[in-house]
Amino acid sequence: MKIADKLLNLVGVGRERGLPPPRLVAIADGLLVTERSAEAWFLISVANTDLATEAEQDAALDAAVSAAATILGDRLSHLKVVWGRSTGQDYIDSVAGHYRLGDHESWAQTRADRIDEMRMPERYVALGVHLSDRDPRATAQVRGSISDALGTTSWRVSARELAHLDERVRKLARQLGSTVWRAHTAPAEVISWLISREMHRGAVAAPRRGLITGASLARLTSGRVVPYTDHLRIFDTRGQIAAYTTVLAMTDFPEELETPGSGEWLRTLSEIKAIDDDGDEIDVTVEASVRFRVLTKKTARHLVDETRKSAKEQRRSAAKGTAEETADEIVETERVMREVKRDINRSGLTLVEDHPRLLVSADTREDLEAYVDAVIAHYADRGITVAVGADEQRDLWLESLPGDQLRVPDLGHVRESTAFFGSWFWGGASIGDATGPAIGYLTGSTPGLVRFDAAAGSALGDATTTLFLGRSGRGKTTAAMLGGLDSAFAGAWVPLLDLKGDAAGVSAVAAEYGVPTAVIEITAQFSGAADLLRVLPVDDALLQAPSQLMLLLPPHLRGAAEAPVVAATRAEIQSPDPSSWGVIQRLCQSDSETTRTVGFALRDLVETGLGSVVAGPPSGLSSLTTNPGLWVVQMPGLTLPSPESAPESWSPIERVGMACLRGCLAWMVRTTGRREFRGRSKVVIVPEVHLLTKTPDGASFLDYIARVGRALGASLVLDTQDPASILKLPGLVEQITTLFAFSLRSREQVDSLLELLGRPQTPPYQTLVRGINTAANGKSIRHGHCIMRDRWDEVATVQIDIPSQQVAALLRTTPESEHATEPSQPILPPVEADPFADDEEETPQPAATATAQAEAHTQAPPQHDPHHPEPTQPLPAPPAPDATPAHAESTPTPELAQPAPAYAEPTAPPAPGVAQQNGHPPTPNGQDHTHPLRYESPIGPDEVYDQEADEAAYNEAMYPAYGDNPADTPKPSGNKEHVA
Repeated sequence: MKIADKLLNLVGVGRERGLPPPRLVAIADGLLVTERSAEAWFLISVANTDLATEAEQDAALDAAVSAAATILGDRLSHLKVVWGRSTGQDYIDSVAGHYRLGDHESWAQTRADRIDEMRMPERYVALGVHLSDRDPRATAQVRGSISDALGTTSWRVSARELAHLDERVRKLARQLGSTVWRAHTAPAEVISWLISREMHRGAVAAPRRGLITGASLARLTSGRVVPYTDHLRIFDTRGQIAAYTTVLAMTDFPEELETPGSGEWLRTLSEIKAIDDDGDEIDVTVEASVRFRVLTKKTARHLVDETRKSAKEQRRSAAKGTAEETADEIVETERVMREVKRDINRSGLTLVEDHPRLLVSADTREDLEAYVDAVIAHYADRGITVAVGADEQRDLWLESLPGDQLRVPDLGHVRESTAFFGSWFWGGASIGDATGPAIGYLTGSTPGLVRFDAAAGSALGDATTTLFLGRSGRGKTTAAMLGGLDSAFAGAWVPLLDLKGDAAGVSAVAAEYGVPTAVIEITAQFSGAADLLRVLPVDDALLQAPSQLMLLLPPHLRGAAEAPVVAATRAEIQSPDPSSWGVIQRLCQSDSETTRTVGFALRDLVETGLGSVVAGPPSGLSSLTTNPGLWVVQMPGLTLPSPESAPESWSPIERVGMACLRGCLAWMVRTTGRREFRGRSKVVIVPEVHLLTKTPDGASFLDYIARVGRALGASLVLDTQDPASILKLPGLVEQITTLFAFSLRSREQVDSLLELLGRPQTPPYQTLVRGINTAANGKSIRHGHCIMRDRWDEVATVQIDIPSQQVAALLRTTPESEHATEPSQPILPPVEADPFADDEEETPQPAATATAQAEAHTQAPPQHDPHHPEPTQPLPAPPAPDATPAHAESTPTPELAQPAPAYAEPTAPPAPGVAQQNGHPPTPNGQDHTHPLRYESPIGPDEVYDQEADEAAYNEAMYPAYGDNPADTPKPSGNKEHVA
């Protein structure tokens, strides 16, 4: 260092302060080149630490310190914590191609409008690493003014130099990508955004691909910044003040910092609040710029020796004075430096030299002053001193720019690496699927959208079970219905088994947006609909149907009934149209009095109520369908036995309830397992699943779907108030990929929930579970707030968000909610061959049966529903029964007379929409699951989950075919109202 430089440093005016702003030469992916230097830039992934245990945080911190010492040793580095904003347009772009059914564009727009309304910030952490100095002449002191702000130059970077720098960036990216930071190369547009955003202009967009040079850089960096004593005024291209900004320096830290706790001084940036004129808390947007250097052992020992020698010289000088007294601080410094050097040599202690700055911006001077006071107070509570950089605003602001350098070295610190990385600049909250629909937002220290795709597990080669847990009235069923709606819009078959009878609202939402839907009540009009002889294939029915009939019998008849029932079933299954009612008739006509007694007992039970659904005379109808859409299956009057009661003690109504449930579950198992149906996405939703887990049939059904769901392309969405009962089903627990936990109260249920979440059963976590749905005032319910565990076992707090007031009103499951959803009247589907029927199973249907069925059950006009606008086009009417001779070979066989039936599609109440094909299927781009940034409002992933291959055979099977006349295709209602 020259003597002049030393003199300047003594008076606090180093040569760094006089350097001009950085002059940009080129920007490429991961690379920023200026006249003076070249830097590599990376984006650091947010670690999910808000609900991590202390042991997990300690392990991650140790890994970060070790990685920094190995990779960043003695490298000049620049850390920036900045904020973007989620926008509705970015969300629409991110789900392009994912939805394909109904008026899915309006559904996506409804969510996008809600995102724009929330104006939700998103945190981004960028790391710049110095690669090399470029030209010694560029470091010469040049006088300039801040009015230049950022400049450009005619200097160019050669292809050879660019290739060399690119190779160094790639090597560094491989090293940083394997650390706890999961860093990846920052795209060129991200680096451009980091630079241009400092000028606070929203109209300039940098090119998104390739090398950025010349005129593009000029447009990127045009602007004017004028420094004042305690702030800067930033002007836009029209000469108007765009923002007021103050740069703060963190000048003093306590000797010890705790983590978790006050030591997380960068993670807590999003927690800073100010008080407005009305006394309400408002968020203060604070960004950080920290230039730092991780010292190698050699550099650290040299720095410690220099400091110790300086203290020693001061002590000797004081000893020679007249007072011959040495200041205590000097003696203490000398002692500490000896201990630090010993720790460096023995225990591998590493040091970091850092210079932290905070940037606060506002639209007015008054707001800026209030925000600055809030930041100072926030850190004062943690023992950290933050001060306005008086008369240093120009240099501190330039210092925060990518491509610049440290300008105010005297406002820095040297500390242990754990004290610096314990700031947890990469910590916060991050959870959910990388792509797919948004179901809510994070409520931890780093806000952001939460994405959840209930049908994604199979495509990812993962398990397929999602679980919603918690007390009644906290929002778990509503959240499950939102997930089902998103799956239905994506073209999935979504049956919802509504045992409680309060989920009709989800069908109202589906109908509002043109998704095929119906609320189906399993009542006597659907006699034989849950008959296993009609639901299952022959081989399975021969085993399962007798068991269903035996379940209906009183205990004293079961011993003598087994052999006759099996024999009658074997005989009946040879008939053209086998049914359990036929089995009962055979029993009643037997020569054996005991057998007739069994038959009469069964006949008396199935001729009334739900019993007819199980084994009554076949009505020729089935309310159950395999068409894409959302189908709510309700069983009014279903009474299930308690888990403690033995089958021998079940009452007749409980036996009928179990038999009906068995038939419905067998239908779902059969549908999800059919080979022809495996190409479809299937999402089975069961609210209040604790009503099933207490029954053997229900437990077996859940275990089966959970275990084989991935292979069958079937996903299971469950909600329950009883996590303890879930833990008793290890096969189901092993298959849970995503879990949403709402509040619970009892110790057993809370601990069971924590076990499912993978969190320790300790008082802090128990308190969290009990209070997760309690509002801040402690006297109201925070509906939809929950703890989420995603498929990667990350845990964070999430707010389920309904996209509009209209959707919220339709989804409401409270007793007073009414959706005017009358039970659907089933209709015959358009006469067409069943794409899922096995050729060897096809049996001609008698013409009389088909004709009588068509005459008895015609399409009823839709009832007026105040929540649903009238359809713009009528539903297609079923074909006339005499349109084609019943005996003609070309007449497709209606499924209702076959042993392995598909089911007639019910009318939606009113649901005019039909499946719509998407001519441009999504294709994965193979990139890392990260959120690419955009210039003004970075948001969202750039890859879309490819749910199905868009093949002709798949489309033909998935979507019903209509005539060539476009008017024959039902259209969704155009009278939509979307409340943002």
